Amino acid sequence: MGKTEWLSMALLAAAIVIGSVGGALAYQVGPPATVATFDFAYVGFAGVWGVLFFAEVLDGVTITGMAMIIAAGVLAVRR
Repeated sequence: MGKTEWLSMALLAAAIVIGSVGGALAYQVGPPATVATFDFAYVGFAGVWGVLFFAEVLDGVTITGMAMIIAAGVLAVRR
């Protein structure tokens, strides 16, 4: 591997560490129900990135799941 690949791996590793520590701190500071709801936001983003970058077509189950996550987020924030 060249220097560019090593740099990319180091940056991705740093991003993962920052995200993991940030998630752990969020569970310590915030209400777990709210944090958990937004923790599942990666599912929606995975669907969006799949459509944008890989020309995937979302099925009904995926769209329903994304809608449920959004609804749970709205309900958690309104409490």
